[in-house]
Amino acid sequence: MARINIRELPDHIHQAISESAIKNNRSTEGEVRSILQSYVSSLEAKPAVAETYRQSWQKGFGYRLDQLFACVRRDQVFPITEPQSIADIARAIGEESPANLLDCLDGLSSPTFDMLDRIIGWSGGSHRWLLSGMGTVFPVENIGNKYQDFFLYDRHSKNVTFHLLRICGGRSDGMILCVRHDIAKKIYASGYIYEHFMLKEGMGSGGSGNLNRFIRFLKTNCGNRALKAYNYEETEMNTQQGAHHPLHYIRLASQADWLRKLFSGEDPANWLAGYSPLWTDMDELPFGNGEAE
Repeated sequence: MARINIRELPDHIHQAISESAIKNNRSTEGEVRSILQSYVSSLEAKPAVAETYRQSWQKGFGYRLDQLFACVRRDQVFPITEPQSIADIARAIGEESPANLLDCLDGLSSPTFDMLDRIIGWSGGSHRWLLSGMGTVFPVENIGNKYQDFFLYDRHSKNVTFHLLRICGGRSDGMILCVRHDIAKKIYASGYIYEHFMLKEGMGSGGSGNLNRFIRFLKTNCGNRALKAYNYEETEMNTQQGAHHPLHYIRLASQADWLRKLFSGEDPANWLAGYSPLWTDMDELPFGNGEAE
């Protein structure tokens, strides 16, 4: 076997090797041999393979998918008596077996866009958040300047119900959360209005005028639609739109009569103070669907 003679080895290195040999119950020569073997083994070790972009994305998607399923269970989107195992979810979204869904959760596989659409349709989650992690778990949009599009969705359908929730308390006090439920398609959509007007006193002339136009729009264009008004008492003091499924808010809200009062030109709780002349003809305004008879 090969031999190595080492000249001019510093004394402190020789001493350290000798002390280590004693601790390991080896000769000095045996200790040097062990040190060299460890060094060569480290050179032969395979370098760590960097994670690819695809692997990184798949892991992130799997983590978010698991979060989405947890949120669906937490918010009781489906009856608690309905099984919600991964196998049951796979069946509900139309998968032939749980395998593909499990691989996605483990970060081993990527979903097809068709599979992604079916997951979103089943859960009501956010397409953008699930793909990129941006936004919120459940989609919600600011519809302050485009509420017409939101409420005129499929305007001739009788299977669409609108739930209007007034947030009471917290940092979003006075905000209106609008939930659209397409009963036939089993799809929920959420939007909020806050900057344009607030359902509380002290909103000023601009806010009062915007609220007046909104109520006139609902009465004349959505008179044939199912509109339900609620109060949602905020207990966490920090409502974050999109943190929960719309059913969570509806379930915890209580029915209210503020929309009926506004349709009649009445002031629910000093919201219209100083701007009551804008509402004098509201009660006489007929309900309609925005189309000429």
